[in-house]
Amino acid sequence: MQSIAGLCFLVLLTFAIVGTNGNPVGPVATPYILRYESNNAANEGYNFEYELSDEQRRQEAGTLRGAKNEEGNEVQVVVVQGRYSFVGDDGRTYWVEYSADENGYRTRMGTGEADTDRTLDLRRGKRSPSSPAAAAAQA
Repeated sequence: MQSIAGLCFLVLLTFAIVGTNGNPVGPVATPYILRYESNNAANEGYNFEYELSDEQRRQEAGTLRGAKNEEGNEVQVVVVQGRYSFVGDDGRTYWVEYSADENGYRTRMGTGEADTDRTLDLRRGKRSPSSPAAAAAQA
């Protein structure tokens, strides 16, 4: 009988310890998914994007492209382009645009909404204006 009572005490103690240590300290809510899309066309590439309730956003696309290796042979490389953004503790939006290919990894970073005047065309790796006036100015 004492061993059963001792076992019950250990189980309750374990739940109490795990229960108090498993919860976040502050009143921060766990972000949840507002939007998620994903397409995987195996030999043609992939793309995905998501948005979370805490204003985190991410878009990425990968495509196959022919290139030459160091010996001059034709090879397939994966070209990846994307962007992500989040709101920092200071309330500002931080964003990063990136691309990676046979020439390396490149980024462009900033704060605020500076990148919202255009969309990133992930299929061709070009930024395109979001308005007709901006398109005319770019031409």
